[in-house]
Formats: sequence, C-alpha cells, structure tokens
Amino acid sequence: MTFTCRGGSNSSKGQCPCKGEPIWDRSVFEETMQTKYGIVCERNWLVSFSQSMLYVGTLLGALMFGFLSDRYGRLPTFSISCLITAISGCLVRIMPTAPSFIFMRCIEGIGAGGAIVTGYVMLVEYCGVRYREMVTALYHVPINVSHMTLPGLSYIMRHCDVFQLALSVPMFLCVLIWCLALESPKWLMDSGDIDKAAIVMEKIEKFNRHPTENIKAELEEFHASKGPANTSNVKFWQIFNHRKLTINLACMSFIYFVCGLGYYGVSQYIGKMSGNIHLNVALSGALLIPGTVTTAFLLRIFGRRSFLMVTNFLSGIFMIIVIIIPEHAATARVLTACLCNTFFFMSFIIVFLYGVELFPTSIRNSVLGFLSVLSRVGQICAPPINALPNVASGIMFGVMAVLGGFLCLPLPETKNIELPSTLEDSKSLPQKFTKNEPESVRIN
Repeated sequence: MTFTCRGGSNSSKGQCPCKGEPIWDRSVFEETMQTKYGIVCERNWLVSFSQSMLYVGTLLGALMFGFLSDRYGRLPTFSISCLITAISGCLVRIMPTAPSFIFMRCIEGIGAGGAIVTGYVMLVEYCGVRYREMVTALYHVPINVSHMTLPGLSYIMRHCDVFQLALSVPMFLCVLIWCLALESPKWLMDSGDIDKAAIVMEKIEKFNRHPTENIKAELEEFHASKGPANTSNVKFWQIFNHRKLTINLACMSFIYFVCGLGYYGVSQYIGKMSGNIHLNVALSGALLIPGTVTTAFLLRIFGRRSFLMVTNFLSGIFMIIVIIIPEHAATARVLTACLCNTFFFMSFIIVFLYGVELFPTSIRNSVLGFLSVLSRVGQICAPPINALPNVASGIMFGVMAVLGGFLCLPLPETKNIELPSTLEDSKSLPQKFTKNEPESVRIN
C-alpha cells in the first residue's frame, strides 16, 4: 500500500525515511498487515517475509503430516490438519504484533500443508486405475474456483481481519470429514489390517451395488501375492539403496521445486503487474479452470512424462515472452503471464499424480511430504525473487521451468500401471507408455 509520510510541516509521498506517522492510501484496502502494524521503509521486508513463513509452515506440515499419515492413517491426520488450519487462521486476526502475526501464519501453513498432502493421497488411493487421472485432475477444480473467487471476497471485505475470518471459519466444516469419509482401503491393506480394509470395501461395493461376498478372500489373496512383509516394512531411507529410485526422487524433487516456485511466483508476479489487482488475480484464476479440465482430458491420452515435459517447456517459454512484451502493452503482458501460470498449474496437477504413482504405499505419503517440502521451498523463494526487477524475476522463472522439462527424461512412465506396493514394484516401472489397459482390480 502506498502512503504519505507527514512530519511537522513537511510531507513526502512514499519516501523513506519516514519520521512522521504514515498516512495510508486506503482507496483499495481498508486495512492490511502493513497498516495494522505500521510496516514502512526499513521494515518493508516483513511483508514478503510473512508470506515466506506461511510457506515454511506448509513445508513443515507436508513433511510432518506426511510421515504421520503413513503411520497412523490418512483420515485422522487430514482432520487434525484441518483443525489446526481453522484454529490458527482465526487466531491470526488477534495477534498484537507483526512477529506474533507471522508466527501464527506459519502455524496456519503447517495445517494447510498437512491437509493438502494427506487429502490428495487419500483421494488417489480411493480411485481405480481407470479413473485416477480424471478424479485427481478434477480435484483441482475447487482450488481454481477458490482462486478465482478470492479477489471477489477481497473486493467485498477490504479489512484484513474480516477477510481472514471469512477464509478460516469454513475450515471447521472440513474437520467433519472424520465422520463422513472412510479410511483409505489401500493403506489399511498394505498396513496388514485386512479386516478393516474389507469393511471399507464392502461399504463401497454396496454403494455401487456390486456383490460383497468374496471381498475379504480377494483382499487376502491380493495381499499375499504382494508379500506383506515387503509392503509394511519399507522405510523412506531405503529409496537411496536403489540407484534408479534415487534418480527418480532427485528429478521429481527439482520438478516439484520448479512447480512451487513457478506457480506461486507467477501468481504474485501477476498481482504486482500494472492494472487492477482484483481483476488480474480473478483473470489468472479463471484461466486455470480450462487448464485443469484440459489436463484431466489429456491425462487420459498422453503419458505422464511427455505431458509434464511439454507443460514445463510451455510455461518457461510463455514467461520469457512476458518479459519481451513492452510494459505499455499491459493487457498482452497480463494475458501471457496468465497463460504461463496456467501451464505451471497444469504441471502441478501432473506432478502431484506422477509423484504418488512412483513410490510404494507404505512410504507414499512420506515421499509426497518430502516432495511437497521442495515445492514449499520453491514457494518460499518466490517472494524474494519477485522483489527483483521484473525482467530478472521473469528470466529466473522461465529458465527454471525449461530445466524442469529436461529432467523429466530419466523418469519412468506410470500411466495405466497399478500403484506400487513394494520397492521392487517401483523399480520395475516401464520407461515407455503403453496404451494397453490394465486388468481390473478392486484395490490398485
């Protein structure tokens, strides 16, 4: 927010140092973190730092709840994550100082990071091979709608405290998922709890009006064929005993970092471009919806690796085009940046599904938590990069995306393949995409 610094008989607009009380321009927002805590001049770094600390929280939450979810189950950890997000989000508005505000935002990020990871993995494990691409891609549509409607809420609620409550209170409803949903049968089975897995599958099959008489026997037979000792005793660090899996993890780590850096970085880049901030953010969110629907359709046609490579390359190319377009062509620059952001988001959709499919059940959430940490590191790096001149930040976003595209080359293909249960399953993933449909199985 811009301000006029008045001290005695002198006044200066937006100039530092500001020895008098700043008079804020409240034509766009009534109250923000800056105005609430008097953040001007040498304290301006607290604004980007608060956003980075939110991402530090999501980083910690993804890692911590990823491991807890693999140990205690997807459903309870998801509900606890939502509860932390709701409570801390409500407490943010009453923090008396900037440091306490930043600390509570970090706690809010911990809950959000845990909810994102555990909720996504739970959804993937609910789905059969045939529907995995469509369901997991459409999972992001509500995220797009929230992105698009966020500036609408911000336009109506110009006070940061009211805005914060509007985002946090509905999160209490998400805690009720504990009563409404079922634990992942895939996690139950690979954890050796066949009886509970059978109960969940029976409820699912009754809902789908399928026979339920032989479900438990089928699960026991399937579990025995996968080798229960190998599925339940796998540890995260064992990945590094296998060269191929280590390469897969390293490549995915960099790609996750690029997706986090690019999507959140370009979103902020669009917000600071010339024009109406509410309109710019709404437009970028609106363009994500066709991108998500397109991704859901194309995931059923193309392999994961080639599709991810193309979206990375295109996001990098469009970002480079943005910095070439003259600044006076504001509309063209915003539209091109929105297209770049759409391809970054498409990469996010693909890489989330891809990362889940590369590793076995007993460490799937741990791996996704670890990868999400790299994504959050990218988010943390985004605000400082956006503090650079527009050309420099644009070049960094574009070049990193192109590098991410090249690192897709060593990865195996996972389309039409059952979710791996063991490290050997992960090692045996093919390098090429085959159009042959897998045999139907109840648990994949």
